[in-house]
Amino acid sequence: MTLPSPDPSPLRRVPVRTLGALSASVIVLPLAGGTAEAATIPLPKPDRTLPSALDVAPPYQPGTLCLTENQVGPVAFAKLLDATYGKHVWGVLRKCDQEHGEGRALDWMLNANKASDLALGNAITRWLAAPDAQGRPGAMARRLGVNYLIWNRQQWKAWAPERGWTKYTGSSPHTDHIHISFTWDGAVKRTSWWTGTAVTTYLTGPPSTPQQMSNDPKDYVKVTLRRGSRGKPVEVLQKTIGGLAVDGSFGPATEARVKAYQKSKGLSENGIVDSRVWNALIAAPGTTGPAGSGSSTSSSLAKYAGTVLRRGSRGEAVKALQKAIGKLAVDGSFGPATEARVKAYQKSKGLTQNGVVDSRVWNALMGKKASGSSTTTSPLAKYSGVVLRLHSRGEAVKALQKAVGGLVVDGSFGPKTLARVKTWQKSKGLAVDGVIDAKDWKVLAGGSSAAKTVAPATAAPASSSAVTATEFTPVKGTTLRTGSTGSAVKVLQQALGGLAVDGRYSSATQARVVSFQRAAGLKATGVVDRATWDAVERSAHPLLPYWNTVLRRGSHGAGVVALQKALRITADGSYGPATEAAVKAAQKASHLAQTGVVATLTWKAVEARSR
Repeated sequence: MTLPSPDPSPLRRVPVRTLGALSASVIVLPLAGGTAEAATIPLPKPDRTLPSALDVAPPYQPGTLCLTENQVGPVAFAKLLDATYGKHVWGVLRKCDQEHGEGRALDWMLNANKASDLALGNAITRWLAAPDAQGRPGAMARRLGVNYLIWNRQQWKAWAPERGWTKYTGSSPHTDHIHISFTWDGAVKRTSWWTGTAVTTYLTGPPSTPQQMSNDPKDYVKVTLRRGSRGKPVEVLQKTIGGLAVDGSFGPATEARVKAYQKSKGLSENGIVDSRVWNALIAAPGTTGPAGSGSSTSSSLAKYAGTVLRRGSRGEAVKALQKAIGKLAVDGSFGPATEARVKAYQKSKGLTQNGVVDSRVWNALMGKKASGSSTTTSPLAKYSGVVLRLHSRGEAVKALQKAVGGLVVDGSFGPKTLARVKTWQKSKGLAVDGVIDAKDWKVLAGGSSAAKTVAPATAAPASSSAVTATEFTPVKGTTLRTGSTGSAVKVLQQALGGLAVDGRYSSATQARVVSFQRAAGLKATGVVDRATWDAVERSAHPLLPYWNTVLRRGSHGAGVVALQKALRITADGSYGPATEAAVKAAQKASHLAQTGVVATLTWKAVEARSR
């Protein structure tokens, strides 16, 4: 795994040289290992004199429209890069996919695992983000109208250059391409690089109207929305989810409505609209829960309240169930997918997860309280969708610390909280992984222990914690600093990436450590202590907390969500046929037995393939 950022060493200009028929100024890049030799890489050259004034720096401009053509700016810049460095594969437009969906984001393909490509990618991104001779940060980015850059697990934001390069944790590590998002001025070649005149007032959208904007939520599955988002996708969300003013502004009311909808679907209640929320809305648009809240829905289900359904059942009652519970084909056949969906719904409602639809399930679908149920809700219930682990912070951590007892309630999930959580989990028969997810919150809120309620098919801990040993385990007790040498330094350099793996803790290694510590929210000392080792290990092995967890068809919860995300399939927390098929495919590709059961070897294989 690599987490390099652009080298912090200052850049050196050298005289103009000729590259074939192309004359270009060049940039000297200090090599990661600190050797005397340096690689020279040419810089793109404008075809006109650049003005002394810089173009205005607009705020972040997210993609919200569904357009159908590449914008001229990204295409021109791709051709400029090709002219400077030789032909590369590149792409711009992708349907309704943020700035790509507006034709103003460029993916220029490079392989960060190849030394020459890594150097080239670093050179291009450094050049764009670097200050000019007057010390103005991101000067070339402003002249070209760059919105932000992502390259090799790092991001640089033109609207906040003071933040420097920060860790990027999106689903794609961007190790196979540089992602360059352009502002609307850059998208239409309105900036000084192309015109010779600095932009003083910026565009906020395409200069031409009308725009082609879809009203179909299916076209926005790849668009992520959160509080503060605006535009057409927000309007489509508000129309589809119902119960909101359709104003195109994602404010507190929209966020609250999204959280309520997520809760009704058994999704993480984070208020962020991602592919899981869009897919749920597409399956059952305009409902306030799996069955909605309207009286017509309740009355249509009431006639089935005395009907018991289970795997193998067929008929109209099953169709009514499938339609009400959502995310299922309405075929009237109660098969494995329907059973898994019922279990997930039962879990979200605090019902016994047996996959059998009885009066309690029907009543829940109609929005009624189960008979004899308590009206008192634990104050911990609101955290049921929050996952906590080492280094988490906030009110949820305080609530956890109060609930498990024996801790200072400071809202910081440190080593003492971790140890206390593991002790508590062991006492309750839960997976002793130190991670608090929905199962743990339920027990904390007064539910039964996992030893009594977890079905055989649900995640279970492996018998030994030894399988969680990594390449970092032998060295995590070693403190490293400038001047250190040996195998521990090599392990560190290999994990951080962008460095010569020579076992010598040089100034370049220290700078890389400082950058990593800042991105990880640690004190940037440049000294590798246990906290830094732990953070490096988590970055290298994001699925490590689940290596001791066994999953199979019928399992549910945070472990399944983590697995599905790593497999890049719909992450609904329910291990059904689609997840099983994806697991078997991953096992086949990794030359493992195709059992569909996820244990340590499969976790490791999936993790390796997801990087």
